[in-house]
Amino acid sequence: MTNKESIIKTIGFIEKNLKSDIGVMDIAREGCYSLYHFIRLFQNITGISPNKYLLQRRLTEAAYELQNTENKIADIAYSYQFSSHEGFTRAFNKYLGINPSQLRKKYPFTSLPLTHAITEDYIYQSGKIRNQPPVLLELEERILAGISFFISNDNEINDLSKEWGQFMSEVPSIKNKVLPERFYQVQFWSETQDLNGLYFYLGMEVTTMKGVDPQFVIKLLPKGHYLRFIHKGLANKVGYTYRFIYNQFLPETDYRLTKPFNFEYYGEKCLGPYNEKSESEIYIPVEISDN
Repeated sequence: MTNKESIIKTIGFIEKNLKSDIGVMDIAREGCYSLYHFIRLFQNITGISPNKYLLQRRLTEAAYELQNTENKIADIAYSYQFSSHEGFTRAFNKYLGINPSQLRKKYPFTSLPLTHAITEDYIYQSGKIRNQPPVLLELEERILAGISFFISNDNEINDLSKEWGQFMSEVPSIKNKVLPERFYQVQFWSETQDLNGLYFYLGMEVTTMKGVDPQFVIKLLPKGHYLRFIHKGLANKVGYTYRFIYNQFLPETDYRLTKPFNFEYYGEKCLGPYNEKSESEIYIPVEISDN
């Protein structure tokens, strides 16, 4: 069994014991590693420490239980091995940004930095992005013409080929295109908590909105600072890249999110959604810390 396979085995052990009284020492023993070697290996392969992963997985599952059951907050806290209601609330607020009682009010899950179970696919994808740090850029305003739609949390968001097919069939009708053509996908969310979903926008850059047919929605990508990440591989794996960005990279930095959206840009290295060698760019709007 390789080290990677052993770490995947220990992840399975964690997932089966989120409500059990286990610690990092127990997990290392399951993988037949010394504590020191296990911590370093787990961090190198997954990009997160085993202790932090265990904590954030417990908080994520507790969040689902809070919103989908009538169990008391204190009972949920104790079941996930938190020694007190207060300690649970502090950890919950630190990692998820809200209090447990707020989540009970049907707070939208799409806006929470939840930590999902690590899979082999995720290890592969996050490893690729970890090896290529993001670049901080200042972008000028960009004008886009395209189509907009909404997808609820109840639907699996991993394939927008139908929507892209519809948009591409209408591209010839768009006036004032920037050449060579530049295509974008924007994800944005509303502060209205009851919506429970994400807005998506597919568009291309234009030089001016004047003269663009009214069937197209105009969006302005505002001037500002953005972190540019590179997603390599299949389009339906991009969710793993986003998980790395929001759940692992950003929490460890001083960058502050400034806008309720992010966008993807498809340039000359984009070889199509089903090409393993394809690359797309992900832009996250951020505010630079004064520290």
